[in-house]
Amino acid sequence: MRSLLILLFCCNFLLSCDDGDVLNVELDFDKNLTLCGDSNTPNYILYDTKNDPSESLTLLFPNNTQAQTILNPENSGNMETMTINKSSVRFIYRTYNGDPNDYICEDIPDANVSVNENFEAEIGTANFISTFEDDDNDGVPTALEFDGDTDGDGIPNYKDSDDDGDNVPTLNEKPDPNDDGDISDAQDTDGDGIPDYLDNDDDGDGTPTRLEDENNNGNLFDDLATGAAVARFLDDTVSDTYAVTFVRPNAFRRTFRINVTLEDIDLTILATDRFELGTYEYF
Repeated sequence: MRSLLILLFCCNFLLSCDDGDVLNVELDFDKNLTLCGDSNTPNYILYDTKNDPSESLTLLFPNNTQAQTILNPENSGNMETMTINKSSVRFIYRTYNGDPNDYICEDIPDANVSVNENFEAEIGTANFISTFEDDDNDGVPTALEFDGDTDGDGIPNYKDSDDDGDNVPTLNEKPDPNDDGDISDAQDTDGDGIPDYLDNDDDGDGTPTRLEDENNNGNLFDDLATGAAVARFLDDTVSDTYAVTFVRPNAFRRTFRINVTLEDIDLTILATDRFELGTYEYF
């Protein structure tokens, strides 16, 4: 918890107080920001709230080209700066008589919630640092996939949901059978020392796995030889080759994080050269 004890004089703001009164402002917000607005709204709001007492910190900024750069960066680590001006860019601290989450993003706020106190920064700078991480969710920890492109398709393994390009998703080739983060026990059907998820011929029968898709539907698990108990691509007793044209599309998830820091702000109740507002995370 961060508590700021600030000596306030009643001539500086519209609060009833005696000269020398001390206002205790507890800025113990969790710094996990939420976003209001979308590509169709004129403004965005990043905010943090808490209850007991009910308070909010909000940063409003316009929906423009710079905002889109912040929220959809082309390069991880991109930094953008906006000047707080009480007009297009605003930073506000408020207290409420109810849950602030019923108020901030609503066009018609909850009638049972009202603002008790409102303090807005006159000046300051808002710094946005936008980063992102890509993950193919293939069962292999991203940290172990950064140094390769096994199938040479131009997609690094950490963003490739089919690392060996055999049309069998990496996740389905059991890279981590017991899901403990240790891939030393990854499935290796032919025992050649190359785990199936990196082996383009899983059963070692001389026929590339992707060419054992008899019905060319992209699901190699439903292609079994007559009387067989396992799929052709895992069965080294059959090595028929088929004309396969199916190509599995790649998919990965990108996680964005927008970290917001305020500098040289003056909120009447708070003047500081640096204040970390928090981080907004989304997929």
